[in-house]
Amino acid sequence: MRLDIVMPAHNEQARIDRTLRAYRAACPQVGVRFLVALDQCTDATPEIVARHARDDARVRAFSYPKLGKGGVIAATFARSDAELVGFVDADGATPPRELLRLAGAAGAMGGAIASRRHPAALLPARRPFARELTSAGFASSVRMLMRLPYRDTQCGAKVLRRDVADDVLPHLAARDLLFDVDLLAAARERGWRVVEIPTVWIDQEGSRVSALADSRRMGASLLRLWARRRLRTPRRPGWRSVPPTAARRTREVHDGRA
Repeated sequence: MRLDIVMPAHNEQARIDRTLRAYRAACPQVGVRFLVALDQCTDATPEIVARHARDDARVRAFSYPKLGKGGVIAATFARSDAELVGFVDADGATPPRELLRLAGAAGAMGGAIASRRHPAALLPARRPFARELTSAGFASSVRMLMRLPYRDTQCGAKVLRRDVADDVLPHLAARDLLFDVDLLAAARERGWRVVEIPTVWIDQEGSRVSALADSRRMGASLLRLWARRRLRTPRRPGWRSVPPTAARRTREVHDGRA
């Protein structure tokens, strides 16, 4: 089963080289490709990715105007024809084998997401207290407002089956840091099953996330997303873990837990 791994990258010259090296070495399969989504980079990121592409035909780069993380992921998903499509942060916080574990689970379900907040997750280095506090608050808000069962919607590693991605992407509007929540909410509304899996996650230096400023911005975006989705008529509750035609015959009822 072919897997396309999208790496959104905005000015990642300090980290994209080691991340691509690690993923290429850990995923030698011909059927695994690395699609780097360049989000209006103004540093040497495109040149670094181009060097990898010359050495390995599985590495491809796509350049976009400033669309935001969610925007470039959605646009690159639409260019993929692999049976599995996923994305992972360019900083290398998610080790390659963890992403492959998600791919294995997504192939059997509709999709799989990594979770840093799962009791079985392994975080070798503690996150800064301010980021951990705001992360916990945001996760609670998502569960309350969006009625999503996940402990960690924001971990930057997710994999979907092709049919799930094709069905869900037209229903997304968020292109900022709320893309992950929008994606999971749309998948739930469409009846797809996406499972949450504990991960190994290694906090990386150089994060551009501001605990205070971004938490306020994400909170406002979450309220807008909640209001927009509240206006929609929800689908009948249930999970689809098979293509839509078969889903009409086989349906798995969700019990409210991931």
